[in-house]
Amino acid sequence: MLYLVRQGQTDWNLFKKFNGCTDTELNQTGIAQAKLQAKNLEDVSFDACFCSAQKRARQTCEIIYKGPIVLDDRLAEINCGDFEGKEETVDALTLFWKAISSGSMGTESLEEFTKRVYDFCDMIVKDYKDKNVLFVTHSANARVINYYFNGRPKHYDFNKSVIENGGLLTFENSTI
Repeated sequence: MLYLVRQGQTDWNLFKKFNGCTDTELNQTGIAQAKLQAKNLEDVSFDACFCSAQKRARQTCEIIYKGPIVLDDRLAEINCGDFEGKEETVDALTLFWKAISSGSMGTESLEEFTKRVYDFCDMIVKDYKDKNVLFVTHSANARVINYYFNGRPKHYDFNKSVIENGGLLTFENSTI
């Protein structure tokens, strides 16, 4: 089974700010969310654990899992470029989605982002079939990983999160 945990809440999540590459830390709610997942997953024996190298994901992961953690840059959040730290207003989100369609304004293009996350998923499928694997990552990554394992719905709104801060998604990896 594959276990995906989205990093716990940061103040930037709370105040609806773009938070791609900026190394923010968990707030008290985020720490509590990670502790809750640690309790939920305490009986799972993991064969491997992968994590984004970004501080908020590492903090979440280290609360949940006490074994060796592989930091993998493919699990880093999408680079929000010029939008980093800005409020996620309707207008800003519209501009952001236009920017990531081409990788303008310092952003990572959605195509490049999806490719790097799919590369990670390809490795998991190839090397960890029938294993229990934990990975801790971010919101946009969770969307792409969800597409990878469950298919992308025809009219899916990429603006809509598939997992809340500190949340858990699971995927079968024995029939892949």
